[in-house]
Amino acid sequence: MPLLLPGVLLVQCAPAGMVTASPSLAGVLIQKEPELVVASREQLAAELQGWISCAQNPVRFRLAAPLKSQWLRFTGEEVWGEYARRCSATYMEDSGHITLNLEYRDYVRLRAALRTPDFRASLSGEEERVLSLAEKRTRALLRPGMSDVEKLLAVHDYLVQHGRYDAGAGGNVADLLGDGSGSCEAYSAALCVMLEIAGIPARLVTGDADGPHAWNMVKLGGTWYHVDATWDDPVLGNSGTQVVSHSYFCCTDAEMARTHRWNRAAYPACNGADCYYYRSQGIYFTSFAAYWRAAMAAWRSGASRFEGYLTTYGSPAAFRAAMQQASTPDSPARISWTGPETGAGAVIVSFGG
Repeated sequence: MPLLLPGVLLVQCAPAGMVTASPSLAGVLIQKEPELVVASREQLAAELQGWISCAQNPVRFRLAAPLKSQWLRFTGEEVWGEYARRCSATYMEDSGHITLNLEYRDYVRLRAALRTPDFRASLSGEEERVLSLAEKRTRALLRPGMSDVEKLLAVHDYLVQHGRYDAGAGGNVADLLGDGSGSCEAYSAALCVMLEIAGIPARLVTGDADGPHAWNMVKLGGTWYHVDATWDDPVLGNSGTQVVSHSYFCCTDAEMARTHRWNRAAYPACNGADCYYYRSQGIYFTSFAAYWRAAMAAWRSGASRFEGYLTTYGSPAAFRAAMQQASTPDSPARISWTGPETGAGAVIVSFGG
């Protein structure tokens, strides 16, 4: 009698094998599909990338004999959570065979359709509508000669400027691109699909940031970076106006770990610093004086706002005091800003608001 466990069906018999030729005719050679034997979690993770790329479902493999007692480690959410919302798993105790039936997140199916024309033909009418919309929106953002960083920035800024975060909204690409609002998963899923169209590898990360959260890892020039479009979505400055931030554009693991938590063993390391928005734009400052000089130069050139990263921000009160001390009769009559509550972070000043 099978034993039911959360998310897993444990069966007490071995499978007969997968037959690819009918055995009903005399003289027909019966062949079995090559059987995948998994000997480590690392091997399973690598195999999953191939299965996910074409949205294969179900997926089947057999555990190597020494791992049979550890089968729960090969069927849990840490294995499939990046790609699916739910999964039912069947484990054959005697043989070590595992079957995963995955309810894929919509971005997995849309991305597979971009990679495989035959799979695209199997999309529902609604899925095809959403994918065509993603292609139209993405291609409108891209220009000849753009670098991958510029393409990523264009997609990131489009999502944060045109999307509206709603924790209670859906988590599908259609929710954000079609309805205009979505949860953190919708932002992350849309970024994955749009970057696939732009030719940039991306992954969806599930973890915690003041609660369950999803964001992305993006590969640029062979190096992985964190990108969180949800947390860069327009926020209210102290004047009540909406301000777009780039605080979470191409962060390292160390920078992201200040506010986010994730299973690092399940994802590649993000240690490159070259593409972090503020460094790459030359607006990363280690002193208020340097930040203020750059902000005033931007104002005198006619800019309505200035955005930069300040390692010595301290607090809203400390920043206000520093501005008051640095102000001269030639300074803007009114300045509003948004910044972190404490420590270091992106500071955006708006002039005249």
